[in-house]
Amino acid sequence: MDFVSVGQNAEGFIAIGQHARGVIAFGQIATGVIAVGQVARGCFTLGQVAFGFTGWGQLGFGVLHAVGMAGAGGRGFGLVFRLTPAVGRSRIAPDTLPIERALGGEAGWIRAELTKDGYGLGLTHGGQRLPIKFDRRLQSGATTLALEGTREVWAYVVVLSGVPVCQRIQHSPLPPWQRKRFFAVAGLQFAGLLALATAWWLLVGRELLVILGQYVDI
Repeated sequence: MDFVSVGQNAEGFIAIGQHARGVIAFGQIATGVIAVGQVARGCFTLGQVAFGFTGWGQLGFGVLHAVGMAGAGGRGFGLVFRLTPAVGRSRIAPDTLPIERALGGEAGWIRAELTKDGYGLGLTHGGQRLPIKFDRRLQSGATTLALEGTREVWAYVVVLSGVPVCQRIQHSPLPPWQRKRFFAVAGLQFAGLLALATAWWLLVGRELLVILGQYVDI
């Protein structure tokens, strides 16, 4: 196999042609470790249709990562169906005050539990309801959050005319694995990833081994 091959059916370490096969391939249909073309197949691929470990294109399929207007991959950007479950991100907690200082008039964040019970929406700490009202702008969002059950939150409290008022709320979203249907969806994602990896091996991987076998002892 030539180091550089150019032609309709180019085969070389660097292949350029309509049907190109090589370690690095450029063509209308390109197959290689690095493949760029209208249809690109390999490991690192870029094209209108890209299928590889990473597949970036209008239609992208990547076992590890995909980018495209549509497609599927382990991870990805765009309208790509992600085949590995997200673990979520932890939120950075604000600096907090002791509750007694906040109730005494010092503005700041406190750690508390948001709950909705027979007395309505409220903040509690250690099982005791705190004498803190909610800014009316928080009512809707806080009520929606409390519908999921008691949630630990950070509440920004100020005292207005002698009344402690919660003006802002921060919370850490539930970890994905604590949400409903997480394991069912994760199972489907894993099955899809396994199917994608199998398809890559059958349609691309074995052919790549043949190409690489001409340069290294596989």
